[in-house]
Amino acid sequence: MWNALPSLKDATKAAILNEHRFAWNGQQAVFGVNADWWSASDLKDQYLLGSSTVSSQDMALATHVMSFAPGSRMSTLRAANHAAEGEWRWKHDLEAFSEEVERKQLKVTEQRAAQEERYRTRLSKLTWDQLLTETPFQRWSPSPPFPPAEFTSEAREVIHETCKMLQALGPKPRKADVRSALKSCVEWFNNADERAGGVIETEEREDICAVLEEMAHVARQRGLVEEIGSWRDW
Repeated sequence: MWNALPSLKDATKAAILNEHRFAWNGQQAVFGVNADWWSASDLKDQYLLGSSTVSSQDMALATHVMSFAPGSRMSTLRAANHAAEGEWRWKHDLEAFSEEVERKQLKVTEQRAAQEERYRTRLSKLTWDQLLTETPFQRWSPSPPFPPAEFTSEAREVIHETCKMLQALGPKPRKADVRSALKSCVEWFNNADERAGGVIETEEREDICAVLEEMAHVARQRGLVEEIGSWRDW
């Protein structure tokens, strides 16, 4: 890490970061990143310093990762930022950094407890008939700040139509069929949100994901909940 934009020579001479925060063992912060997981456009304030020859050390590390050797790691590009910022804060901002991590862990614990309670009180007993008699997205009023009434009305129809589609698959539907129906529903929201100029924000996203989760549970395919995030653009 530098206080100002480094030169190519500075960057070339920089050693690979070793991770020590939270009692890590000093291993090198080296990650493989699948080409499909990132785009150069995702990077902010990027600058081309120039080009240089790949060192033998870099080549050896790349070979280690791409062969999935023991100890190698794959991640997203954010891992590079997290490693650099985390090590700097571990050395220079430890108290605040530790408190921040504790708050995040507490939030995760609270969310997990809330999810377990929700399953106990609602999801485990939920049926298609119940979902079809309920009106999804009831709090989406007024507009603004929530989406236009036409968007909300169409969204409710799509949810109910998807429920009917899934119900028609029977009590033990194939995972592929459930995935197809849920993915089509998510893609409708992708397209509708784009047409409406990006009206799905934090609260809307939470509500949509909650309904999709319920549909996956009633269809007896809870594992598909983990896939929903990769289908959506909002």
